[in-house]
Amino acid sequence: MTNAAKYYIWLTIALGYNTPKLKALSELYPDIAAFYEAGEMEWRLSGVLRSRDIEAMLSTPLSAALSVIADCNRLGYTVISFGDPDYPRRLYEIYAPPAVLYVWGRLPDPDRLTLSMVGTRSATRYGKQVAYSIAASIASLGGVVVSGGAVGIDTMAHTGAVEAGGKSICVLGCGLHYRYLMQNFELRRSVASSGAVISEYPPDFPSGKFTFPNRNRIISGLSDGVIVVEAGSKSGSLITASCALEQDRDVFAVMGNITSPYSEGTNRLIKDGAVPVTDISDILQCYPQYRVSNAASSLVEPVPEHREDLDVSDDAMAVYRVITAEPIHIDTVTSLCGMPVSRVLCALTELELCGAVAGEPGRMYKLL
Repeated sequence: MTNAAKYYIWLTIALGYNTPKLKALSELYPDIAAFYEAGEMEWRLSGVLRSRDIEAMLSTPLSAALSVIADCNRLGYTVISFGDPDYPRRLYEIYAPPAVLYVWGRLPDPDRLTLSMVGTRSATRYGKQVAYSIAASIASLGGVVVSGGAVGIDTMAHTGAVEAGGKSICVLGCGLHYRYLMQNFELRRSVASSGAVISEYPPDFPSGKFTFPNRNRIISGLSDGVIVVEAGSKSGSLITASCALEQDRDVFAVMGNITSPYSEGTNRLIKDGAVPVTDISDILQCYPQYRVSNAASSLVEPVPEHREDLDVSDDAMAVYRVITAEPIHIDTVTSLCGMPVSRVLCALTELELCGAVAGEPGRMYKLL
């Protein structure tokens, strides 16, 4: 942490977190400590600040920033601010970069290929599988996967990167010590052990209406490109894609089922010019310094086929023959078999126990 950090923390407390004024001041006053010491007259002459900004600065003591630093030292978080050699240069390029980053772990080498992955919290099995596979491929190639730590696509992106032995960055829309989505705490710990969990907010800062949309500019700002896996027509992931376009980042969209509401946003992005993704090579072709083998690039899984060697009852075999590789509802199975639902349920239990089929949410079943 540099000496400048306490002054930038003071400024963010006074002026807020998603404002271009912080970058403007850093460029006008490379010595931010001298700016602080110069006082009210110099602040007014800067041409950046309004009267209400200066009133907020005058009413915010520097001790407030020192208290935040003490909390970070106690909790083991690192503070990186404008002017720090560890501040990500990609991020500084955006319109309103955060003046301060609170870091749990260590930010990966900025020279690595860095790709963000975002998508719906209500991800389908398909979306989760694709997110995990692409993230694992990126990480196994030495790239960094950035996401927002939420459930659904975010969780699978971080998990894929970590389980591939790679690095990930989790950007939170609240303070690092705030009790957010505690079911993912261990995942955040795993991310921090090899990469970093970061926030622009002090450790105990709560999440709010604007904190998550604001953090989206950081997710895209850290990255060479943004991959949208699944997104509805009004998904917050589309905000991240919009930020990426404003920041001159690449935008990728995974092609989805045209009848699925979870693919409306991604398919629209493709229509509007996003790079369509069917496998990892579609992404990597935009970054020719990275290579991937054909075997590693494919997201297509072998389609399971019916087995002839099952030692099951006649009812179970009749049910087995109508189960498909794509999940099928139990009502459809019952109709196709012409058996009472009680017998179908017994048959499905038998087939699950022998590993021939698997149950899915919503009373759906699929072939294994």
